[in-house]
Amino acid sequence: MRMAQRSTLVYVASTMLLAIAAPAMGQASRDIGDAVRGKQLFYDHACYSCHGYNGQTGVRDLVGTGSPIVENIDAFIAFLRLRGGAAPLYPSTTMPNYAESTLSDAQARDIFAYIQTFELDAPPVEEVPPLRAILESAASP
Repeated sequence: MRMAQRSTLVYVASTMLLAIAAPAMGQASRDIGDAVRGKQLFYDHACYSCHGYNGQTGVRDLVGTGSPIVENIDAFIAFLRLRGGAAPLYPSTTMPNYAESTLSDAQARDIFAYIQTFELDAPPVEEVPPLRAILESAASP
């Protein structure tokens, strides 16, 4: 199995485990943190460089994905911690490592709270003339 396939398999499996285990993880889900502090941390840690300033204009969207990682605080923190332990094994991943010594649970909760303020506001493709023209052109023989 190639490294990229193994990395994808590990990511999918870990995400599924987080989705199942997160609701049972306890108290942390009640305190999602402070969005104002989270906004500053989002910028300080350059999260915007991959996720965009609004969570939907970057390389990896945070809004409208239905991912349990961005919908459940416990899954979010567990993912950040998993990344701290797993990424060195899979150098093809680009998400930074966030061990607790780098980003505390309280800071992670603050970033999560900020992410929860994001709203999906991208217009439908049909309402963006250049995209509509590209799709129409691609549909023509």
